Amino acid sequence: MASTAPIEIGIIGGVGQQLELQEAERIDVRTPYGPTSTPVAVGQLGGKRVAYVIRRGVDSTIQPHLVPYCANVWALASLGVTSLITTTAAGGLRDSFPPGVFVVTDQLIDRTSNRPLTFFDRGEAFELAPTEPFDPTLRGLAAEALVDQGVRHRDFGTAVVINGPRFSTRAESRWHAAAGADLVVTTLMPETVLALELGMGVVNVSFVTDSDAGTSGGPAEQVSAELVRRRVAQARPVLVRTVTEIARRVPAGFRPATAVPTDLVAGVLARPAV
Repeated sequence: MASTAPIEIGIIGGVGQQLELQEAERIDVRTPYGPTSTPVAVGQLGGKRVAYVIRRGVDSTIQPHLVPYCANVWALASLGVTSLITTTAAGGLRDSFPPGVFVVTDQLIDRTSNRPLTFFDRGEAFELAPTEPFDPTLRGLAAEALVDQGVRHRDFGTAVVINGPRFSTRAESRWHAAAGADLVVTTLMPETVLALELGMGVVNVSFVTDSDAGTSGGPAEQVSAELVRRRVAQARPVLVRTVTEIARRVPAGFRPATAVPTDLVAGVLARPAV
């Protein structure tokens, strides 16, 4: 018999970071924004009932600029999710963020274009102010989970989000670092702000797979999709344990602080599916 426990925790996983849920069922959630990247998997993780989407598809065939961000986030919110855990692969922009380190991201710089900007585009008079885009309580739980495993990590980090799918030029990497970024990723925007608009608290754990465009003081490393996939596969056990522990530690009934009026969220979730 399917569980009737509430689904308060959502997970959007990155390339090669697939989770195996207990008592899992897959749900095709119809959304106003078309299909989700994958059917939503609902099951048990860390003793909690969670809903899980693989951001770029099971075989990572969805390019970062083509991810159905609105559909993924809307689907999770429609199931009751209020805490969202995300994972990503990242390029490091500083020697202090070398390959092999895990990062609990705390800030974002958006350098994407031609992606959806907001759910509030149908006459709603509301503008989100995502000064602190990641929830401090959830970030603390993520840092604790990494400390308990004894792995190298940083409990802060600014990620610049680029369009992809290509990697950065050396000049772009240096420019991003000069602007204050520690990491470069391709999928955290608009995903994070869309989740905030629907009242979720968000935490992200990124894994640094490479020194972006050879920005470290050491020899330049040729970055490739194969290199990223191989290193993420090596990090998968830690990522799975970390996500599991975050889910386990989220207090039942936890509600993040949100400035989004509940009637606006309800209005978005009431939109008809297509």
